[in-house]
Amino acid sequence: MSDPSPTEAPHVATAEVPVPNWGRLVSSEYGTAAWNRRDADEISQTIPHHLVLLSFKPFSNRESRLGGTRVRSASAASGSCEIVPAGADYWSRWHEPKEVSAFALSQDWLDRVAQSDLDLPAATVNTDALPMVDRRVALIGGMLRDELRSSANTPMASLELDSLLSLLGIHLIKQYGIARPQKDLGGLSDRQLRQVRDYMVVHIADGVKLEVLAGLVGLSSSQLMRSFRRSTGTSPHQYFMRLRLDHARTMIVSGSLPLVDIALTCGFSNQSHLTAIMRREDGLTPGALRA
Repeated sequence: MSDPSPTEAPHVATAEVPVPNWGRLVSSEYGTAAWNRRDADEISQTIPHHLVLLSFKPFSNRESRLGGTRVRSASAASGSCEIVPAGADYWSRWHEPKEVSAFALSQDWLDRVAQSDLDLPAATVNTDALPMVDRRVALIGGMLRDELRSSANTPMASLELDSLLSLLGIHLIKQYGIARPQKDLGGLSDRQLRQVRDYMVVHIADGVKLEVLAGLVGLSSSQLMRSFRRSTGTSPHQYFMRLRLDHARTMIVSGSLPLVDIALTCGFSNQSHLTAIMRREDGLTPGALRA
């Protein structure tokens, strides 16, 4: 296949906007994530982040070029993912509408994770950007889409975003790099768990960050996630959301404060946000609970 000769310049990605003009973006110091839909188009990038794309639609004859290689053509079923290594000179063109979850993970942050969690000098991700099936990427990408699609008018909780990026980052290092077996840290001590929970309760209205929780107990963010799940059976984000819902339920049942005020007091962006989360998690609404 001959090299492409596009009639106009492709959209150029950057570390801050890894999928230009493709919809809603959410960011943290770990990286950037987006759920986006786009018609046939093309993109070029050379960014210092690892780009991970999960496609929710099948595609055929998608063209791409990585580094100085020739143009490649590939087809794949829905649920396939593509991983573009940080710093790679990458170009791609597709010929039908697409819908993807996209993640751009900071190389600097991944290096810190590799050093603190895996005793590695740096993080390596060895992939060729061609479509493949990866169940862990599919799970994380699906969680991102569900969150951004169901809460289009509310901000994504920083704890949830950091948790998804942390899960994905560890997976990239272990699955596509040279990683040593992780030391089993066990669960949190009673004192550590109490410290984390007390901090969540104090900050139930304004939110918490994963790295702050980790710092309270002297762990890295990814270490905290593993130890917290070992102790509680759930993630810090899910645990925090449960605390907020339980607090809201208590206020709804035991008082007469307007529901909109209860939502804000418990850290939800508005009454609709509280209603959506409570319906999803508990199968009922604040109004039904108070009736």
